[in-house]
Amino acid sequence: MIGAAFLLGILACAEGPAVGKRAPDVTLAAPDGRTVKLSDYRGKPVVLHFWATWCGPCVRELPLIADLGARNSPDLTVLAVNCAETDREVSAFLAERNLTLNVMMDRDFRISKTYNVDAIPQTFMIDSDGLIRSVRVGAYDQRDLARDLSALLGS
Repeated sequence: MIGAAFLLGILACAEGPAVGKRAPDVTLAAPDGRTVKLSDYRGKPVVLHFWATWCGPCVRELPLIADLGARNSPDLTVLAVNCAETDREVSAFLAERNLTLNVMMDRDFRISKTYNVDAIPQTFMIDSDGLIRSVRVGAYDQRDLARDLSALLGS
């Protein structure tokens, strides 16, 4: 019986989000109340970035993520998924740092659980066909972000 439970656990892990697999379709909620599905962006590469205001590495990395969206806006969608904070906390944080991001809220960790996010920052690079092309656990530096973005955009 223990062997069967172990095997089911392995199979469950194998079915989770991974490089080369289709990104799970999730419904994302913006602070203004609008909702979108990840599949709404099919046909365009997506950077799905999980972060929080209390996370030091997230705070240091966030200007790179914001710049990524600003520099590549017609070719790329950047969705910055905030983990379990309030709209007010996130809005104040972004205003204080003068950052513009396409923020989506994961108030109950539902999206984080779907993507097996157990550490932040964590970033999923998803191609225009909806396949995960890279997963980064931990903060990006400029060089590594440029490398993964180049691979995602095929340049």
